[in-house]
Amino acid sequence: MLLALALAAALPDAGACRDVPLDADAAMAHSVGLQAYVYGYPMVDLLKQRHNETNRVAPDQPVAAPVNRIAIYPHLLTPQTQGQLRAANADTLYLNAWLDLSRGPVMLNVPAMGERYYTLAFMDLYGRPIHLGTRTNRGEARRYALVGPTGTAPEGVETIRLATDSVWMLGRVLAIAGRDVETARALAQAIRFDGPPGAAVKSAEPLRPTESLAFFALLNEALRSVPVRPGEEALMALFDQAGFGPSVRFDPGALSEGERLGLGCVLVSGPQVLSGKGFTPTHVRNGWMWSSKMADPGFDFLLRAETARGGYVNDPEESLYPAAITDARGEPLRGDRRYRIRFAPDALPPVDAFWSITAYDRATSQLVANPLDRYMIGDRTPGLVHDPDGALSLYLSATEPPQGRSNWLPVPAAPFLLVLRMYLPRAAALTGDYAPPQIERLDP
Repeated sequence: MLLALALAAALPDAGACRDVPLDADAAMAHSVGLQAYVYGYPMVDLLKQRHNETNRVAPDQPVAAPVNRIAIYPHLLTPQTQGQLRAANADTLYLNAWLDLSRGPVMLNVPAMGERYYTLAFMDLYGRPIHLGTRTNRGEARRYALVGPTGTAPEGVETIRLATDSVWMLGRVLAIAGRDVETARALAQAIRFDGPPGAAVKSAEPLRPTESLAFFALLNEALRSVPVRPGEEALMALFDQAGFGPSVRFDPGALSEGERLGLGCVLVSGPQVLSGKGFTPTHVRNGWMWSSKMADPGFDFLLRAETARGGYVNDPEESLYPAAITDARGEPLRGDRRYRIRFAPDALPPVDAFWSITAYDRATSQLVANPLDRYMIGDRTPGLVHDPDGALSLYLSATEPPQGRSNWLPVPAAPFLLVLRMYLPRAAALTGDYAPPQIERLDP
């Protein structure tokens, strides 16, 4: 009961946080706690997600399944069905699962997918993906053994070793709106895990760890479950001294008033630290930004945390996601303005799978309902009309443009962001030699 009360306590206000430097306990707790917030954000976010997707936490929850079992989003995602996913695509069916490898390997069986693109991304608690799918097995039927950091791999089976025992799997199977969705769904349903199932799905309150000291309780749970990585021993020792490292058990009741204030203020200031310092693109071309380091940021914990906060990423060889928040004039993208993206002849995104552009509400990174019920535009959009010279002009606005609906991508009425998805990008995209065209504002 005392633990629950301590974790449920309200966070300090801005006025109280201004006093942190005046209290030695608060200042030290805030200093170490902020490092832990940045380091551990992916771990806490993923454990929150694991709870919220292996329990029934909302009546309209799109997916829920026990550990070691797959839940399939049965339709291409819309604003009504995207659930907790951030910057979700409208190109593929999603498969969602949580694995527990602490009790031994989990076997993965995938059917022959032929030429249909798919990928299964296995995300460890550090937010680092490993992919299986079209790129790695050419669409052939396969059986894999998924093994944790200290697990024993079975003989005679292709082994995939993962860095942590707790793993999130997010799969994608390409589907085209209409009858093709049924075929894609049947293939997705044939992908299965064989392993000890977790507890049955039950009703539970959702976890919101960034709203209390529960953040440090979950971080402590995560750190105690993973091997200490080479080069991070001193950092883990510092976290131990602060009471939430891998060798101790976090006890909020043992914190002094100053320590509680310092850690609480970390949760107040942490989001601003991530958004202000986390993402630095390696490429900025025509207003589009992307980073080739996001999938494997190494010791850049700020980049790793901000990547997780934005929705996680795939390996660049699997997909690239250039994003844009401003137009060619450097002004924020807004739904009350009209825009054009013109791909010159023979200058469409260079991919071996597919490409698309999706618009999201900038504040939430979520899809927003529109009258056309169209949430992406790309190489599979029916009825696209090319310009007389062979170029492809796409029109973006919240209301139907004068050019009509064929090449129109509806966007949110509020400030929005764009994501260009390039799956199985070719060399020109990976090196940055290819740049998406600028976003022209058409209004006076």
